[in-house]
Amino acid sequence: MSSHYIKCYVESSFEKVFEALSLVFGNVYAKKFNGDGHFRGVILGEEYFFRVNSDVALLILLEERSAGEVEIEIISCAGGTGLLEISYSAHSAYANKVKDFLVSSGFKIEVKEEIPYFSNYRLRTK
Repeated sequence: MSSHYIKCYVESSFEKVFEALSLVFGNVYAKKFNGDGHFRGVILGEEYFFRVNSDVALLILLEERSAGEVEIEIISCAGGTGLLEISYSAHSAYANKVKDFLVSSGFKIEVKEEIPYFSNYRLRTK
């Protein structure tokens, strides 16, 4: 399974960012938490991609860094299709769709890190 990772900061309130992303991408699950004076959120989504003839999964983790800044981690995963199990970059397209949505919705974002073909090993070591 191929995965794509994007970490970015958004200049806005947590509520506005969470509401916008959960409405568009949270077709599986969306929940926000309030602890230690900071909001955190989890959004799960999926979308069918014709090029891989399958759904592609999406996980968005949000954490309020300050009153006007939200850290977002976006991870999308796509299974491959065909004999070589090629994902045709469906995982990358879905992760970037979130980033593009934020920009087109007027949010100011700063990408801090982007990892194509993200693996479990990198998740454990970062």
